[in-house]
Amino acid sequence: GTGKNEILTSIGTAVVLLIASIPIAMQVVATVTMAVGANLLASKKAIVARLSAIEELAGMHTLCSDKTGTLTLNQLRLDKPIIFDSKMTDERLILLSSLAAKRLDEGQDAIDTCIMNKALESISKKEMFEYEQVAFLPFDPSIKRTEATIENKKTGEKFKVTKGATPQILELCDSKSIEAKALKVVDQLADRGYRALGVAVTNEQGIFKFVGVLSLFDPPRVDTKQTIERAQAMGVQVKMITGDHTAIAIETARRLGMGTTIHSVKAMRDAPIDGEEAKSHGEIGSSEPNTKDELILAADGFAEVLPEDKFKIVEVLQLSGQIVGMTGDGVNDAPALKKAEIGIAVEGATDAARAAADIVLTEPGLSVIIDAMIMSRKIFQRVRNYCTYRIAGTIQLIFFFFVAVFFRPENSFHDTDEKNFRLPVLAVVLITLVNDACVLTISRDNVTPAKDPQAWHLEEVFIVSAVLGFTAMTESVLLLLIGFSAGNSDRTEGPACIFFKDNCSASFGQVQSLLFLNLCLSDFITVFAARTRSWFFTRRPAFALIAAGVLATLSMTFIATEAHLGSMRPITAYTAVIVWAYTLIWFLIQDCLKMATYYLIDTLGIVDRSAYLNLVKQKPKGRMDAENIRKFSQNLRASVGKASIDYTFQQAYRKFSQTGGADHHPRADRLSVSWAPRTVEF
Repeated sequence: GTGKNEILTSIGTAVVLLIASIPIAMQVVATVTMAVGANLLASKKAIVARLSAIEELAGMHTLCSDKTGTLTLNQLRLDKPIIFDSKMTDERLILLSSLAAKRLDEGQDAIDTCIMNKALESISKKEMFEYEQVAFLPFDPSIKRTEATIENKKTGEKFKVTKGATPQILELCDSKSIEAKALKVVDQLADRGYRALGVAVTNEQGIFKFVGVLSLFDPPRVDTKQTIERAQAMGVQVKMITGDHTAIAIETARRLGMGTTIHSVKAMRDAPIDGEEAKSHGEIGSSEPNTKDELILAADGFAEVLPEDKFKIVEVLQLSGQIVGMTGDGVNDAPALKKAEIGIAVEGATDAARAAADIVLTEPGLSVIIDAMIMSRKIFQRVRNYCTYRIAGTIQLIFFFFVAVFFRPENSFHDTDEKNFRLPVLAVVLITLVNDACVLTISRDNVTPAKDPQAWHLEEVFIVSAVLGFTAMTESVLLLLIGFSAGNSDRTEGPACIFFKDNCSASFGQVQSLLFLNLCLSDFITVFAARTRSWFFTRRPAFALIAAGVLATLSMTFIATEAHLGSMRPITAYTAVIVWAYTLIWFLIQDCLKMATYYLIDTLGIVDRSAYLNLVKQKPKGRMDAENIRKFSQNLRASVGKASIDYTFQQAYRKFSQTGGADHHPRADRLSVSWAPRTVEF
């Protein structure tokens, strides 16, 4: 019989240790915290399609943002058109361009809406619909124009009209005599921030003739400049990615204060792929970025971009170790949205873009993204605080019970024949479940968003958790020693007399209740030390967390003073009060040791906090030569923990790029502009 009892006792002890070592609620709390956060983000007009995107948004280093509709109002204003045909009038040119737009009942983009509204100032809708749209070619980023086949119902006249990017329109026309003049006009408009649209119409022979240029202006949003400043202050670089003319992008960037190192995508395509190719171009040692990767890393944005170029930009930024966010709205943006860690479908995006995105915005503008980023950093901190607490609690329980099994109650207490100290299984289950259930309220705790992109910094998490956990474990082991000293003794003084007034002695069951209460209190109260990097009182906990703490600790105090759980016996109210005081004193010691730990981590540089944009912020307008850019990239990889990128993958990537890959463009043989390096500014 004795052997059987010993086996059952051993199994019970093993179960206790198993329960203590498994953080049962960690996944539940983390998921609940992010789910609650996703609900809060929805109230900020950002719908989360993938919960893990919240964590990635908190650590985002670079946001590649579209210009139209995100940085600007997407409310175009049509200025006086420039005529290139003496027989053409302003009103006729605007009418022709409106005929190459989607009809009102079919839905229109901002450009078509602007042109159509301007045309309807001169003619009525009835007159407009006298021109029947026989066929329509919608806008395609690869050809950058729309085209419509029109038939006049009154006269029977049939013709084609097209509008779009002026260089592409000129390619359709036999207009060598006016090509230089037209392109000069486009450049002049772009320098003033105007978007230029060329318009052409077919003559009697069916040949396109260039007739004029429309000038449109899309003003920046009122809050965009302030929003970009907020993003930069929080360590996030905003890169403009737009299909507009380079000069327009530079002017818009200048107005928004986001850096004017904007390259044409042609420069990116023509840039050398690697150092060997750069050397063959004779660019090594220059003060400019040499390779395509370095050009993308150093730029503030790119203009005249096609959807496939967005994918390439995201890929290069990721290879440099950054967490990248990308905005998009069209079907062709889906690959880049899927490639980025945080794909963001802006307001009004197509179904394909929404399906590929991780976050869907229901309100236009960049401020929605920044608000979502701030909220995600708060959510990240809550999850991180919980993980620190839970690891510390697990360390406390598992190591305490490991040490406790070496204590032999039968030698210290006359009322038991237990050979090892242990708590009833139900008591340990209560400690774990009640505390974890109450700590679910940390999902709404008060936190302050970090000023830099967030990362787990697991070394710091484990070190701080270990300090908190082993401090609490030491506290409980010391109390266990005091409890055992109150066993078979007739002492009249000593620590045991502080806890037990009656003859300074206690039964084994009372010592079990003593430790049960201490473990409950110290386990839960650790969360108040884990939730802050500074002193525990520097940030007020949320009301829900305080209420849950009061409920958990008072209920456990009631059980310790009134209930009989297995072999446990109630302790007096006086003893419970002393345990409370003892635990609070050790909590203050625990918080002091936490502060010392963070100080040592920062002083010794155990965790490198200088992530990508901290380096950018340190040199806001510094000029960097090729060697410094390489060092910059190396520091970046090390700071975000991705220094060792798979060599095989890099080789495959370079081979893919050299053979055309993502850089191939159907009109690449027409590109006569070679890469002219520009000064790199940060």
